[in-house]
Amino acid sequence: MASNYERIAKKMGSPWSEEMEKILKTLYTSEEAEILLVFNGAYMDRFTAQKIAKKLKRSVDEIRPLLKEMSRTQRLFSATKNDVTTYSMFPLIPGLFELYFANHKRALAEEEDVVKLFAEEYEKYYDQGYVVNSMSSSYPFMRVFVDQEVINDTVSREKGTLLRVNEEVDVIKNKILPFEQVKTLVEKSHRVSVMDCACRTHMKIHNDGVPVNDYPVNVCMNFNTFADYCIEQGFGRELTKEEALKTLTGAAEAGLVHTTQNITEKTSFICNCDRDCCIMLRGIRQFDNPGMVATSNFLPEYTKENCIFCLKCTEICPMEVIELVDEESEDQRISINTDRCIGCGVCAYNCPEEALSMVKRYDRIPVENMMEAMMKTIEGRKN
Repeated sequence: MASNYERIAKKMGSPWSEEMEKILKTLYTSEEAEILLVFNGAYMDRFTAQKIAKKLKRSVDEIRPLLKEMSRTQRLFSATKNDVTTYSMFPLIPGLFELYFANHKRALAEEEDVVKLFAEEYEKYYDQGYVVNSMSSSYPFMRVFVDQEVINDTVSREKGTLLRVNEEVDVIKNKILPFEQVKTLVEKSHRVSVMDCACRTHMKIHNDGVPVNDYPVNVCMNFNTFADYCIEQGFGRELTKEEALKTLTGAAEAGLVHTTQNITEKTSFICNCDRDCCIMLRGIRQFDNPGMVATSNFLPEYTKENCIFCLKCTEICPMEVIELVDEESEDQRISINTDRCIGCGVCAYNCPEEALSMVKRYDRIPVENMMEAMMKTIEGRKN
């Protein structure tokens, strides 16, 4: 018979293993585990303290302090609307891992041994392929998109046309749709916050406090209800929409890849990912598994006449798919392996001479909301 912790892992969508058992038993007491088991699955329910208490046949006065503490320490998600607070179960990813390590200052101050065990056991879990296998799908839950400045450049070079919100067209070919424009994602939100990147923070903790690279850390964003949660719990800093767009552009300039949920509406977060630490980009490279994240609808286009062969693009490409070929000959040029390109646009953004631009090559449109995406991701997972 499965233990409570194994049942929790299943509800979270995480494969069971010795490492997962250690993580869950360290994070959740037996009493907290019983609370998690009232939920049907990750993000599937929004239960009040009264409803949870009723399911557990306990008084709400006993349960409410436990729920508040689990929410404060990123073991349970909470949201308050019209003075009514509801609670939801996190998946391991994206959810528990991201928010727990993003609030690393609290965790290291209050439970350093727990943080270090989580970091160590998670890395073992990752290296055995459990995370990659659970996230890989023919419909990945996350997608890549290019920076707004790159979109603007594409339009200015007449290599794409913007489609505005609520604008209708019969043919979408070569139209840059609202969900592909980060400006639209930011402008449609009522609140934005920024927090430290969980992946780079996790790797720093795992590496005995030494960062594994020099990429900026305070660049990952949450929107609306998730922004409310991060700000209320003290590890999210509120941004204006202008500050959010500026932060995203700065991330692209640093060589980070914008990723978000593979949906068109009500985006909850934007990650700015690097090739060394990111769960998804590491997975593509370490396990040769492109099903970790959906590529954007764009691919880079190279104009040799503009190229000064500074090789900035070969250095900054997160997938390492750009190289100089036929060096020191008349045919010297930049070559891009488009089969492995994720269409992030980091190369085009950082090209000093406009030798690279992003051109829309596909017209794939994601599903509308998170629940639809979760169902399609589950259906598309490899067995």
